[in-house]
Amino acid sequence: MARVLTNRILAFFTQFIKQKSYPTQAWLTLQVCLLMLIPYVFLALLPMDNKGLYVEIVSFFNLVMMLSMLLQFPLAARLKRTKLFSRIDWNMQQHKRMGKWIGAFFFLHPLLILLPKWLLSGADLSLSIIESITSPRLLTGIIAWVLLAVWVLFSIYKNKFPISYAKWKLLHTAGFMVVLILATWHITQVGSHGQFGQYINLVWWLACFLSLAFTVYGNALKPSRLSKQAFTLVSREKVSFNDWLITIKAKPGFTFQAGQFVWLSTQKSAYDLDYHPFSIASTPRSLPNLSFVIRELGDYTRSLEQLTPGQTVFVDGPYGNMTLSSNDTNNAIILIANGVGIAPIIGLLRTLAETNDPRPIRLIYGNRNYSQMLFTEELVHFENTMKNFKTHYVCYLPSTFPVYYQGFIDRDCLRNALQDVPIETSSVYLCGSEVAVKNIRKDLKHFPIAARNIYFEQLSF
Repeated sequence: MARVLTNRILAFFTQFIKQKSYPTQAWLTLQVCLLMLIPYVFLALLPMDNKGLYVEIVSFFNLVMMLSMLLQFPLAARLKRTKLFSRIDWNMQQHKRMGKWIGAFFFLHPLLILLPKWLLSGADLSLSIIESITSPRLLTGIIAWVLLAVWVLFSIYKNKFPISYAKWKLLHTAGFMVVLILATWHITQVGSHGQFGQYINLVWWLACFLSLAFTVYGNALKPSRLSKQAFTLVSREKVSFNDWLITIKAKPGFTFQAGQFVWLSTQKSAYDLDYHPFSIASTPRSLPNLSFVIRELGDYTRSLEQLTPGQTVFVDGPYGNMTLSSNDTNNAIILIANGVGIAPIIGLLRTLAETNDPRPIRLIYGNRNYSQMLFTEELVHFENTMKNFKTHYVCYLPSTFPVYYQGFIDRDCLRNALQDVPIETSSVYLCGSEVAVKNIRKDLKHFPIAARNIYFEQLSF
């Protein structure tokens, strides 16, 4: 009976991982939570001694956070064939959010373990601290605890350190791999579940191995494939004082949908860790050429002028779900772009123009000033040729051009721009900086738009 039940659970688990669609982000969150909770349920079935409610609660969070740490690696591995981990835009958001919670909890972990003894007496607390520090069995846990605290802070404040992104990523990945190995060693040495047999500890080590295998795949095996399918740089053109239009030629067989993005590397080797995510600004009809709008913001983007036409470009992708394929039945399309967030939005708009889409389409395009607006002539052309398309320019600095709205893309701006659109049955596509996307999504909650019809992409992970 137990074997039949186990087989059914494993079958469900396999189907759960390989499913083909994700209705909402809430559903994705539920799936990740189930991945963390199902192993806990199995462990909870073991006939362990009841040590009280407090110990049970701490044990629960210990296991959940350890399982969360194991999930950190597949979440960041850019996996396309495993559906649950293929949504890299959503995955990276959860990777960052979960990382902060993991760091905070495990920082408190020794305090939570020692708290009952502190409540009994200060002498017991002092003795427990001395025993913990000097115990050889706890050494790996102490080292993992210190490294985790340092590496979480290193991740949160990465922009404060004067090192390149590639070096930071190498240190970030290697450091957390060491932390996971030490944490697994610690839990198999002092964990209470190991008393039921070595098979429990073997499962922990297997989970550790599988988690790290995703990172090994992404950094050692995948580059081998990418190097055999290298793209070629066609041209680079500066289209504003800090924006570049980059065009590359894809290998035969490459496909994508408008609104998606890829990870690009212009280094000499596909094994270099210097990959950066950029949205595709062109449409599938432009293949084999792909174009990208890239703004100078960091060390890598400031070096774009050094690129040479004809050089090799390594491309991992496409990724992203901000596409038109699942929204053909909605009555209107609302496109919102902030700054260089126009890149995937113009790709979506070009696709709508290519198909002569008759629905009401509104573009709300915000930037620092009008001189930084891109594709303005093309947008005028779309207004003259498409059946029901309008552009609303938004500038937060004074402009000599008669812009639609002075300020930021906020609730009032949205309300004024969307007066003639059936908002209740519209799809919204939003792209911009992390702050802009967060604020605009907050303002969109004041409109009768279903959350499942709001698709967004932020320009940094």
